[in-house]
Amino acid sequence: MDSTVERIMKFFEGRQGIEPDTELFGSGYVNSLFALEIVLFVEKEFKIKLSRREITRENFSTVRRIAQVVESHGERV
Repeated sequence: MDSTVERIMKFFEGRQGIEPDTELFGSGYVNSLFALEIVLFVEKEFKIKLSRREITRENFSTVRRIAQVVESHGERV
């Protein structure tokens, strides 16, 4: 998972204070528009298609949770 987390962390470069377990929504780093950008980045970067069920605040709450969603797609990543 570390390489997945690292790839996602690169998306957040320049945003101070974001670590793999930082609460993205609760700490004000992400709003609904930026959340859409994250989804688009994940789909493009990892060449996956996220289902509506996967795109939840819980699944996108931290970089580590996003990585878990990505890795749930298995060998397609």
